[in-house]
Order: sequence, then structure tokens, then C-alpha cells
Amino acid sequence: MQSLVATRSELLDRRRRVVFVAQGRDLLKDKRTALVREFRHHQTELLDGLERLRTLAVQARQRLDEATAVCGPEALASGALTAATGIGAELRSRTVAGVHVFDLSHDPVRRNTATRGWAPALASAHLDTVALAYEEQLEWLLDLCAVELSVRRLATEIARTTKQVNALDNIVLPQLHDEARRIALTLDEREREEHARLRRARTRRASRDANGNEPNSTRSAA
Repeated sequence: MQSLVATRSELLDRRRRVVFVAQGRDLLKDKRTALVREFRHHQTELLDGLERLRTLAVQARQRLDEATAVCGPEALASGALTAATGIGAELRSRTVAGVHVFDLSHDPVRRNTATRGWAPALASAHLDTVALAYEEQLEWLLDLCAVELSVRRLATEIARTTKQVNALDNIVLPQLHDEARRIALTLDEREREEHARLRRARTRRASRDANGNEPNSTRSAA
């Protein structure tokens, strides 16, 4: 058990620290509440988006298989090379309870036949069907990137904050309360001992005074 200096100042210090730590814990709980609220919002968006993305991926694969069967893999590979281009994107962040969450904006992903790079008269309609299906899938994927990143950051911070709250609730505060209790018990015990010592001192003094006055009283009577 840790040795404590049992003084009034130490007792007051422990009590002040208890108040300070309790306030910090409450602030962390408020932070965690805000993070959980934001996390649930993004989690719902992410789960719905992933389900939609799964559906789009299945549809795109089906259209790719159909186009491959009709046009052949060489025509699809040539079309993919012709349509290849970059997509501009910008990642912005905002702060929720000290944690950065993100929003991603990007250039339009879906294009028409004229802007995909091949001649409409020479390209099969299946090629446009496949391109549109994968453009839709890519658009959803980009929209979900920032959401997933935000969810990961929020989940990590919620876990860290919960660990801090638990440490304050289960370790720091009980320890401070215990130290304050032990100091108070020691001070009370000292106070009782001091009172007992003073009573004994008064008793001895009264006894000495009584013994000192008795001979004088006897001689006077003689």
C-alpha cells in the first residue's frame, strides 16, 4: 500500500483532484456521446451504400459477361483503353469533438457515348452498357470512400475515449477516494489520540493539584 503524508493540505489536495478528474471524465463522456451520434449517422450511410455498391457490382459483372459473349474480350479491352481518363477529386474535412471527419467531392463520373472516346457508329451498344454500369459503381465507390474513412476514425476515437473514461472511473477516481479516506482516517485517529492525551494530562494535573493541597488542609486543621 502506498505511503501517504497524512496532513490537512494533502486531504484537500486529494479532494480537489477528485473534483478535477470527475469534471474531465464528464467532458470525455460528452465527447464520446457526440462521437457516437456522428458515428451512427455515418455507419447507416456506409451500410446502405455498401449494399447498393454490392448490387451495382453484381449488375456490372453481368453486363460485362454479356458484352464479352457478344463483342469478344478484345473489343472490350480496346474500348476500356480508349475511355480511360482521370477523375478529379477533393477531400475536405470538418471537426466533430476534436476528430476530423471527411467529405469527398469529385468530378462527374458518368459520361455519354460521345465523351467516352469511341465512335458511336462503330461501337456496340453493349460497350456503352458496360461502361455505364461501371461508371455507376465507381461513382458510389468514390462517394463511400470518405464515409468509410470517417467511420474508421470515429470508431478509433470512440474506443480510445471509452478507454480513458473507464480508466478514470475504475482506477484514478477510486484511488483518489481511497487515499482521501485513508488520510481522513489517520487525521481522525490523531485527533482522537490528541484529545485522549489532553484528557490524561488534565487528569494528572488535577490529581497533582489535589495531592498538593491535601497537606496544607491537614496542617491547618492541626
